[in-house]
Amino acid sequence: MSILFCSSEIYPYAKSGGLGDVAQSLPEALRKKAKVYTVLPLYQTIDREKYHIEYTGTTFFYFLDGVEHQFDIFTSKNNKYELFIYNPIICDREGLYHDQFGDFGDNALRFGLFSYACIELIFHMKLPIETIHINDWQTALIALLAKTKYHLSQKVVLTIHNLAYQGIFPKTVVDQLSLDWEQCFKPEALEYFDKVNFLKAGIFYCDTITTVSPTYAHEIQTPLFGKTLDSTLRDNSYKLKGILNGISYDVFDPQTDPMIFKHYDYKTLEDKQINKKKLLKEIGFVETEKPLFVFIGRFTHQKGIDLLIESFNLVKNFEANFIVLGSGEDNYNTIFNNISVCYPNVYIKVGYDETFSRKLYAASDFLLMPSLFEPCGLNQMIAMRYGSMPIVAKTGGLRDSVTDFTDVDYSNLRNYTGIGITYEEHNIFWFMHAIAKALSLYGNYKKYQKIIKHNMKVDHSWKKSAKEYLEIYKS
Repeated sequence: MSILFCSSEIYPYAKSGGLGDVAQSLPEALRKKAKVYTVLPLYQTIDREKYHIEYTGTTFFYFLDGVEHQFDIFTSKNNKYELFIYNPIICDREGLYHDQFGDFGDNALRFGLFSYACIELIFHMKLPIETIHINDWQTALIALLAKTKYHLSQKVVLTIHNLAYQGIFPKTVVDQLSLDWEQCFKPEALEYFDKVNFLKAGIFYCDTITTVSPTYAHEIQTPLFGKTLDSTLRDNSYKLKGILNGISYDVFDPQTDPMIFKHYDYKTLEDKQINKKKLLKEIGFVETEKPLFVFIGRFTHQKGIDLLIESFNLVKNFEANFIVLGSGEDNYNTIFNNISVCYPNVYIKVGYDETFSRKLYAASDFLLMPSLFEPCGLNQMIAMRYGSMPIVAKTGGLRDSVTDFTDVDYSNLRNYTGIGITYEEHNIFWFMHAIAKALSLYGNYKKYQKIIKHNMKVDHSWKKSAKEYLEIYKS
């Protein structure tokens, strides 16, 4: 079985969020049972020398709207199944999708070109592909092209990682990408309120839709979470399935992680305290006995950032320390930079820092995830792997992967995929109530450790999920 896995980001080459992690770890897990090629734009930010990326000798050209575009194919010397497409319009940017001035104005052309190139790659590299697996709006156009322009025999699987991002552009894109107006600009394809919507087209034209948790698969068919595509998804619900994401145990493992101070596992959990003490010393916090709460993620409304900011004035008097790591929308970046010195027990670092994030997982006692919606979430799984208890809103994949510790039958912990602290209503009262529950549980340290050790032993890898994807490919 041969699969072409197309993504606009793959860790460690390019990553802006969870998609990058999934696009690395899922193909890695699938390769144990199938031949999986991954394809990614060779962005100028990727260090070709560091990752041993070399030109394959294959170049091809494609005309769109009277313009000739050149595509060069590269591969990794470390893994011949990792392929990269270079085209200057797609790749020669400082960011993946945007810079300090906002989204790139030609993103429709960029990822339209990438979608064409992914299909052309199959022919020019003579790849024996049976299934094409596409991800989010950046590659969703592949499904439309496969069925309307190329008439491919290969089946197409679309995974929706976050419905909030759909690839909505002016309808002039139809000409720019040399698409047929009559065939493509209609409600059952690209047309979307007199614009085009790449993800919507992908939903209609793919053979199977997956999303990243069972709960999210149900949520996105409702007006509350459907982001105006709920009726489209209900119409296509017969081919929709929710599969909970996993994490890579090769990347996220406190026994081997090169980025943390001291390795440990559930048998040597006392060594986790060494990570905590060294991290707090690094940032200038001296009271290491206090419970440590961390937030790691994007600064967007979706992630519950407003709730987090609102809580600072309340937790400043708590016997606990709080660390925030992330970046995102400019207004949130500014707020966090301005308040970073206002609270003695709150430390804030604005920016993306993979090493610091691993240190936080290894040092923390609790992870905060106050998301308004969360398709799956990986942070809660990583936290549990590193012995940090997640505090989560009951939504999407958070609901599927975390059970509140007060709802647990402790005589049979094997029934639970993860134990933490959950809350139902998204407001400051319930969020602070969850933090108060965490402090109370931490006071019963024996019970807290029992839960932590259980979470560290739970299998959050891709083993089960990869099996479900393989069953879809075979079907």
